[in-house]
Amino acid sequence: MRIMAIGAHLDDIEIACGGTLAKAVEAGHTVKVLIMSKSGYTNKEGMIQRSDEVAVKEGLNAFHTLGITDIEILDFETKDIPFRSDVVNAIDIRMAAFEPEIVFTHHPFDTHQAHEGVAKATIAAARRKNTVFFYEPITPSGRSYIAFRPGMYVDIEPTINKKIESLKCHTSEYNKFGAEDWIEGVRCRCGFRGYEIGKKFAEAFEILRIEMSFDEKASL
Repeated sequence: MRIMAIGAHLDDIEIACGGTLAKAVEAGHTVKVLIMSKSGYTNKEGMIQRSDEVAVKEGLNAFHTLGITDIEILDFETKDIPFRSDVVNAIDIRMAAFEPEIVFTHHPFDTHQAHEGVAKATIAAARRKNTVFFYEPITPSGRSYIAFRPGMYVDIEPTINKKIESLKCHTSEYNKFGAEDWIEGVRCRCGFRGYEIGKKFAEAFEILRIEMSFDEKASL
């Protein structure tokens, strides 16, 4: 299968579906990630907390840890990626070239404005794609007025360590979000989602639409 994951920032995909993508790579599927910004960050006082150069370096290391090598990083504004025609077009062009069978993107009711914009732009660009999943937001961007509704789960016990190691590649984010408390929060969520399906660790996804296949090769 050809799988495309789209995120606003370097770290979004690793946090939400890194275990799933690592498992897909290990199973021989083709995975591409599209990141809409170089992900440098300034705080509300205008101080740089993470430069574009640092974010890209950390992000590439994180994806390589997951076994992903097809990585494309665009240059939209980190905090402001709107649901707008140029954003839709940028995603549309990459989808046409890659021809994914499965698409992962942000939850459209994520409370981070850039995540919401990318989710809606992906939905528009993927209008002819039959299998589209929203990955799960996490605090601080996940406390929405409309809940995430998990409908598809992937057992990631074999790849949970790769997922955690990929997060640790984001040294600047590791320090920003509370170091091991951040790691433990992500691990515990995977543990909870695993418990829901009788596994040790899992990642959960909301289904926009899905095409059923009985071909064993199509299974994640």
